Amino acid sequence: MVQETLMLPPPFTPIRASGEDVLEEAAALADEHGAGTLVLHEGPGLLAFAVVLEPDAPLEQAQMAFILGMTALGDALAAHCPPERPVRFVWPDEVRFDGARLGGGRFRVAPGCGPDAVPDWMVFAAELIADRDHLAHPGDCPDSLSLKEEGFDPADMIVATFASYMMLYFDRWTHEGLESVTNRYLMRIDPPLLRGVRRFEGDRLVEITPSGGRRHPPLMAALGQTGWRGKKGPNL
Repeated sequence: MVQETLMLPPPFTPIRASGEDVLEEAAALADEHGAGTLVLHEGPGLLAFAVVLEPDAPLEQAQMAFILGMTALGDALAAHCPPERPVRFVWPDEVRFDGARLGGGRFRVAPGCGPDAVPDWMVFAAELIADRDHLAHPGDCPDSLSLKEEGFDPADMIVATFASYMMLYFDRWTHEGLESVTNRYLMRIDPPLLRGVRRFEGDRLVEITPSGGRRHPPLMAALGQTGWRGKKGPNL
């Protein structure tokens, strides 16, 4: 299991998940266990992990930690996948590899927190299709793929690299500003802009092209709207 070989940088502390919904478990543990708690699930069909965060800024700014988590996830996957095949995002939370669905990110904020209040905690979670061994005919689901089928490195390496990138990007956010992180996220969004620019205005993604401009819905409203996830995990 991933927990037996996993080497995490401080202050991350791994906890074995009792079920498959690591977001719910991490949220339940957040008050008692605090920042750095990393809940892990590795089982048939699914690799999932969730980390508890304790921000020191109001939710209006702190929610951008979701973008930081997605950036860390994308870079970790890119470090452990076959070469020259792209890891991309569908705004804001779906992960695609070589054009097919691999999983996505989820987010939870302590209840009752308004945009001007500092959250007691937040949770970023990643869910990835580990394998599709249970499918009689994987070719019947051409819009998805799995870590196993595509020859990714072992799960413990992906999770450890994700944690290291999280630490790196929080440090960059503190010392170089949020754009030093969000620019890496924007580079992975599909479809690529052949002409124009993408940027964040607060928590909104803005696209400016020669044909006009587009302001996407706020981040928290956009989460979960791409259809990448069903009730029990990533859709196949």
